[in-house]
Amino acid sequence: MAEEKKEKKKQPIHEVVFYTYPKLVFTWPLIAMGFLLWPLAAMGADSPGMLEVLAWIWGATVLLVVITMGVDMNRNYTIFWMVIVVAIWLLVVVMNLKGFTFFQKIYHFFADLNPKYSANLGLIVSIPLLIGFIIMWFWTRVNSKWRITHNEFEHYQLGRLDDSIARGAKRLRSSYPDLFELLICLAGDLVIYDASGRREIRRIPHVLLLPFVKKRINILLEKTAVTQDIIEDELEQEASDDEQGDLDEGQPRD
Repeated sequence: MAEEKKEKKKQPIHEVVFYTYPKLVFTWPLIAMGFLLWPLAAMGADSPGMLEVLAWIWGATVLLVVITMGVDMNRNYTIFWMVIVVAIWLLVVVMNLKGFTFFQKIYHFFADLNPKYSANLGLIVSIPLLIGFIIMWFWTRVNSKWRITHNEFEHYQLGRLDDSIARGAKRLRSSYPDLFELLICLAGDLVIYDASGRREIRRIPHVLLLPFVKKRINILLEKTAVTQDIIEDELEQEASDDEQGDLDEGQPRD
């Protein structure tokens, strides 16, 4: 049995298939929360404290999903907002020590809201989102499929090959434009560059579990060596294409 498992692990990778998703995929925590909190709300129906805790959990999940879908928090923005939050927290501490009660009033305002979680409300939100999520999931299978082999990067759309990029001396890089997308789904962008690594050829957004996908792609591409001759030929071809493009732009139009 152990030898069979080793043989399976040693099987070579001939292709890597993955899918790109719309931002609806990042609603899965809110969908899951509606179903997870439903039995807890039923058990804590007679406990106001329990329902209040569930309300804050559900509200925080809604806020997380909205921020993830609405704002791209890259590394610089994240550091900036972390500094702002820390600065505000220190300001609040200093103000409280000096007897300034404005921030205390804000805290007591939210603390006195005493929200109560409604299991029915959670399901009303989760069930329609789940239906949309399932439709989206199947739609990506027929309309947003990427297949990477030793020689090509292929994009399939609804029964047809929409895009095919020769591997050549292309370079692949992982990009994580949004911290929350990374936290929720380990999602990011897979970027294809030219041989020089300076010109972006194609950006593939919202690739789920990108670190694992990138690892499999690296294993696949390492099996096909890219020689210096291939790199030089591709750079010459790209330079020729750029010159031709400049000439075409300079020609007068009728």
